[in-house]
Amino acid sequence: MNVAAPKPRLAQPGRNCWRTARADHFGVVVDGADYFRALKHALLAAKRSILIIGWEFDSRTTLVRGELTSKPNEIGPLLDHLVRTRPGLRAHVLIWDSAMIYAFNREFAGMVKMDWLTHRRLRFKLDDSHPIASSQHQKIVVVDEVLAFVGGFDITSQRWDSRDHVPLDPHRNDPAFTDYPPFHDIMAVVTGEAARALAEIGRDRWRRASGEVLKVPRPGDAEALWPPFLPVLMRRVEVAIARTSPAWDGVPPVREVEQLYVDMIAAARRFIYMENQYFASRRIAELLADRLSSPDCPEIVLINPGEPVSLVERSTMGVTRARLARRLAQADGGGRLRIYYPSVDGDDVKVHSKLMIVDDVLLRIGSSNLNNRSLGLDTECDVLVEAESDPAITGAIRALRHDLLAEHLGTTADEVARAEAEQGGMLGAIQSLQGRRHTLVPLDDREPSGIVHILDDSGLPDPEEPVETLVWLDRAMPGPARRGLAVRVWGLTLLLATLTLGAALWRWAPFSVWAVVWPWVQGLLSLRGQSGITLAVMGGFLLAGLLRAPVSLAVLATAALLGPWLGFVHSLLGVMSSAALLYGLGHALGRARVRRLAGWKVNRVHRALTRHGMLAILLLRLMPVAGFSVINLVAGASAVGFRDFVLGTIIGVAPGILAMSVLGDRLLAVLRTPSVENISVLVFATALVITAQFLVVGRLGRARAPSPGR
Repeated sequence: MNVAAPKPRLAQPGRNCWRTARADHFGVVVDGADYFRALKHALLAAKRSILIIGWEFDSRTTLVRGELTSKPNEIGPLLDHLVRTRPGLRAHVLIWDSAMIYAFNREFAGMVKMDWLTHRRLRFKLDDSHPIASSQHQKIVVVDEVLAFVGGFDITSQRWDSRDHVPLDPHRNDPAFTDYPPFHDIMAVVTGEAARALAEIGRDRWRRASGEVLKVPRPGDAEALWPPFLPVLMRRVEVAIARTSPAWDGVPPVREVEQLYVDMIAAARRFIYMENQYFASRRIAELLADRLSSPDCPEIVLINPGEPVSLVERSTMGVTRARLARRLAQADGGGRLRIYYPSVDGDDVKVHSKLMIVDDVLLRIGSSNLNNRSLGLDTECDVLVEAESDPAITGAIRALRHDLLAEHLGTTADEVARAEAEQGGMLGAIQSLQGRRHTLVPLDDREPSGIVHILDDSGLPDPEEPVETLVWLDRAMPGPARRGLAVRVWGLTLLLATLTLGAALWRWAPFSVWAVVWPWVQGLLSLRGQSGITLAVMGGFLLAGLLRAPVSLAVLATAALLGPWLGFVHSLLGVMSSAALLYGLGHALGRARVRRLAGWKVNRVHRALTRHGMLAILLLRLMPVAGFSVINLVAGASAVGFRDFVLGTIIGVAPGILAMSVLGDRLLAVLRTPSVENISVLVFATALVITAQFLVVGRLGRARAPSPGR
């Protein structure tokens, strides 16, 4: 008798996943109320180690809400309490060192609260070991090396919600975010070898971010850590782990997440069910379009959020999603595709989950979005379970899918199963169950208007790979001190525009304001020509450098004090003196001490700066990607030749100092004599400086970087 050969596994290590590992228990936590409750249970049972890897973290996040629970109940105080009361317990928290665009949504002084003001066995670090425009997007929590959560949840604000998604739920209330909208997300929970594999990813991230190699703790008791209220969905299953990681610091890129999407879409025979925060990947859209145009196309259901909120989301999700949805509709000759968003009493539920189910035989949960970033630019981590021919696993995956649809449609999983059987498929079942308080609404594919088109067409918010602009410069600049290029340019622009506007309005200031300000102006002018003024200016620049104060403000003040030409000379001498002092300090301290002092990746900076020498220093001065003092310290610690350092600094800073000196003198001229002529000259000079800085950054940004292979 001929026996059919077993179907090969979809997960292939080295192709679409990193490795496979056995999970003794596999569960799924849906929505924040259950996740934070399960997380707190596991943390309270921890004996040896807690490892948290995330995109965002807020120490004030309340875990259990609406019921009696033990104290502390906020994640930061809880972690601190646990390590203080358990001598053998160590906790490590590694969070993305986010771009300034997210600053208003992040906890203020989180680093101080979690690292400086907590027990020494609670370690908190910010991770920026990635290219420009990238982010660390993995969300992993591992407890005692034996239980792990992985998926879409960060432990932060605006994440908690019940599965009912009650409108105006008073428990959806976080510091600075009162009454935020309903929120939906998913985490997988694994124990055993799969948890240890996820811990390995976390420890590798910690090593790359800090240079420190964490010890591997002895595994704990999975039964004690598993939340008793959380059902075990499957037992003793193989879990494939897929990652995205951009090329960085000599490590090649990893695109397992992308390939796994490709293979899962190709493998579908009956249906594809996806929940995701975004639908903005052209690659994924083309794969779905190919399936829709084929005669054997499966049913495809995508659950997305409704209306994007922020400008970035409208540009990365709103415009692109509308365009891709129309592209898929054109390919969908058989009516096999539906894109929905969940709604409760007319209020949208923000979908943040990243889940994919194919034919009830493939289950995928992770951090990756259906956008370009997740396929090649950000770090991601997804897990996959295959049923193969095991009916128990197939039944478990089907039960999860029915449970999720029941949540979205305001019914029960049994009702969804009956509707699916009666209607002959998932699409018919959804249509027959729509129209309740909880429902799925077809997505409107109209595009947002306005500036979001410019952002979307540029590709900047959602690039597929690390930005090509001066890749080696990105590797050269100091990590934790680096800030987004656009933020620094716009910051200087805002400063200059504000000063110019203020000076221009001085002409119409009331007498009471003149009476206060004019004595200061006269006092400043009286200092001109005084003995010792040069030493005072030099001392001011040295102090500003040590305090990491903005050099531009010191130059403006010097020009206002001494006039444009003397101000330029004094500012250049002051800047170079400050640079030389910090260079010498960095050289004296050495890479090891500077690393401990500032937390920078000095070894990486050393390799890049010594390789490119004066050119690296010059471009670091022209491109405002790092603070002036930071570059000086790291250059000294990185053994850049002093001659190269001086020449690169002079050439790089002289044009800017000259321009700022002229502006400083014109500012004082307007304060002394606020005539139309002086104001016009000031406005014109400010416009020239702002235009020049954008031209310089734009010109350098278009320069093609050396290939990574060089």
